Amino acid sequence: MFNFKRRILKLSVVALVILSFALPAGAVEKMTGDSVIVPAGKITGPLFAAGSYVVVDADVDGDVFAAGQDITINGDIRGDLLAAARTVRINGRVSGNVRCAVSDLDLNNEIGKSLTAAAAQVRLHENSEIGDDALVFAGTALFSGSVGRQALGAGGDFRIYGPVGGSVHFWEVENLTLGQSASVNGDLNYSSPNEADILPGAIITGETRWEQVQRTEQKARPEGINWIAQLIWFVTGIVAWGVFILIFPRIWSGLSENILRSPGSALGWGALALIAAPLASLLLLITVIGIPLSLTLIVAYLLTLYAAKIIVGDAIGRYLSARLGWEGRVHGIWTFMIGFAALILLGRIPVAGFFISLIAAAVALGAVVLSVIRYRNSTIASQ
Repeated sequence: MFNFKRRILKLSVVALVILSFALPAGAVEKMTGDSVIVPAGKITGPLFAAGSYVVVDADVDGDVFAAGQDITINGDIRGDLLAAARTVRINGRVSGNVRCAVSDLDLNNEIGKSLTAAAAQVRLHENSEIGDDALVFAGTALFSGSVGRQALGAGGDFRIYGPVGGSVHFWEVENLTLGQSASVNGDLNYSSPNEADILPGAIITGETRWEQVQRTEQKARPEGINWIAQLIWFVTGIVAWGVFILIFPRIWSGLSENILRSPGSALGWGALALIAAPLASLLLLITVIGIPLSLTLIVAYLLTLYAAKIIVGDAIGRYLSARLGWEGRVHGIWTFMIGFAALILLGRIPVAGFFISLIAAAVALGAVVLSVIRYRNSTIASQ
């Protein structure tokens, strides 16, 4: 087995960069909340929907941007779909491109142009159809539908059971299977430690090239957790929390309030900010007049990512204090320490810890975005 965790981490970052370059500069229609349901009918996009659970039943004339935990697209989209979520199910037709970073992706209909996906699992079911290219980075990928042009990507276990209109090029996969109904109208190129399992009946019109790669032996790592490093980070976090509480008490409490009041919205807005902020900084940097604002945005972005577990740890502490009746009896520093320590330890869990840290970063960014939105709304209301 390859050093798969590190590879998926790199590919996920690449996918997020790819997603960011597709974001529009114009305004979008926004629908947020813990559960967001866009009812059947026809609406004009672009549409941004963020929440724990997002269901789009409407037909959208324009692009759709969706972020949250579970996203289901039942309506047709006359534009592109960009999604960042745990699970994405696409049951409607998308006339443009689909670009997503998810844990699980299920495609059950037609994509007019190309698919770009970074996921743990990608399933292109029998009734799915991709007009152009399919670029997939995944732990497991199932191609049962049709791909109009090339199938590209890298990952773990890749299986092709449907037709591919062009060549197949998988840069690095653990296992590759071509089923009896698979057909490749071009070359098959793949790098893997194992030779592909090509079943009788599979058709490859071009050449088959297998680059055998050796499994890399991972360097031995010390068992357990580096407790000294974690203790230093824990103490640093407590000091940073104390400084922020003393200097910006209202801002700090506002961030936790945003998380506790609307966790789904915080996650959704944060996922979008995680994607869009680097692009916005780059665009501002290109213009000479926007350089100061670009540098400010970059610094704020990096500081928020650094303090993500501190921000979320404070929200967890306040939640525990209210839930257990500790308010007024237990100092906030103790409840913060419980929440912060829990996040540090959970972040050390192999594989799952990465996703926990990523979610914490998104929630913290979302809390900042919600604070900016509410401050702007209150300013407008007071005028």
